This record gives sequence, structure tokens and C-alpha cells, in this order.
Amino acid sequence: MALYIRMYLAALCGLTATTAAQADVKNSCHWKCLTFVQLWPGSFCMTFPKYQCRIPEHVDGWTIHGLWPGSKENCNRTWQLTHKDIDGLWDDLDQYWPSLLNTESFKFWKNEWYKHGTCGTCADSMSSPHKYFKLVLELRTKFSIDASLAAAGIKPSCNYSYTLEKFQSALDYLSPQVRFQCYTHKKRQILMQIKIPLSKDLSPGCHHHKESFSNSYYRPCTNESEIYVYPFTAHPQNPCS
Repeated sequence: MALYIRMYLAALCGLTATTAAQADVKNSCHWKCLTFVQLWPGSFCMTFPKYQCRIPEHVDGWTIHGLWPGSKENCNRTWQLTHKDIDGLWDDLDQYWPSLLNTESFKFWKNEWYKHGTCGTCADSMSSPHKYFKLVLELRTKFSIDASLAAAGIKPSCNYSYTLEKFQSALDYLSPQVRFQCYTHKKRQILMQIKIPLSKDLSPGCHHHKESFSNSYYRPCTNESEIYVYPFTAHPQNPCS
């Protein structure tokens, strides 16, 4: 009888955990928009002066920050990323989604999956870790910020700057809702991150909720001054020294 009771309780606990995980996923399906986020390594390390930060030698352009469904985070507390989950994607992830801080890239990917990826699992295109990371890599190819800015004549430089309207015009074909985020350094606006809004069908453009920037390193770029895109240098925390 005691053994039966223990087995029953164990089964009940397992059912409760499964039900909770299913509820988490169900609750994460209310989003209508996704945000595909890319960051500029040439400026990124400036925001982390107290940490060891580096740009891997093989990185030569905009890198992925993440794909964020809705505004909810940590939607499934039990679904952890494993190395096996991303078999066949490692090389591309290292190239286009590296950690720029002195940590293993897998740790970065694991956090992005737990924090954001689990919130998209109700969509077939993101219903598993492998699908999620494969999709993000595909979006990076589809929405090439490097090519779009270069075509508009925008080049990394410590001496030349550009208006916000110049950047908006370069990416307007994606959506007028593309958001540019900057970091202020010595009264200069430094471009750090670009957020591309996507609808649930992954087409560009979607009306997002109002964002909170109270705990963010970056703020929306403004028209108050021109914007710099700093180059990659051997001193990433002070690229224009």
C-alpha cells in the first residue's frame, strides 16, 4: 500500500508539472507581434566597461540578439536548451549569433531560448529549439541590415555621422515601425541595436506595445543629433580612441 501511495504521488506530481508547463505555453500564445533584434558589435562593448568584452575574429557584421515573441518572458520554466537541440546549427550560430561578452555562446543561446524562445512554441515555426534557432538564422539572412545600410551609403566611422532619417530610409522597405536604439557617449548618439517588428506570419511590420526603457542600456535614437556607427577595432570598449 505504501509503495502504491508513493507511485500515485509521483504520478500526480508529474501530471501537475506537465499541466503547469502546458499552461505556460498556452498563456504565451496571446502575442500578435514578434521582434527580431540585431546589434552592432562595433559599438556594443562600449556599454560594458566593467566586463571583458570582445568581438570574435570571424564576426564582420551585424549579429543577432534574439527573436522575441510578444512581451511575455520565461514562458516555460521546465524546457531547457541542450547541446543536442541545435545539432547542425553550431557553425552558423557561432558566426551570426555569438556572445560578445566573455562567456560561452551556448550560455547566451540557452538564456535566449529560456527567456524568449519558449514563448513562441505555440507557433509551428518555433515549436522546438531547433526550429526556433533555425528560423532566427533564416531571418538574419532575409533581413540583412549590413547590405541595406551599405546600399544607402552608411559606413562605420568615428568621424562621419548620419541622420536618423537616413537610417529610417535605408530600412523603410521592411517597415516604418523599425526601431533604432542608441547609446549616448560623450554627447554622441551611437547606434547599438535595431529592432524589426514582425507579424505572427513573419511578415515585416506589426504594432507593438509601448516599451519600457527604465532598465535598458539603450534608448530610442532621436533627431536631436546625428548618429554614429563605430567601426570594429582592436579596442572594442573604446573603438575611437
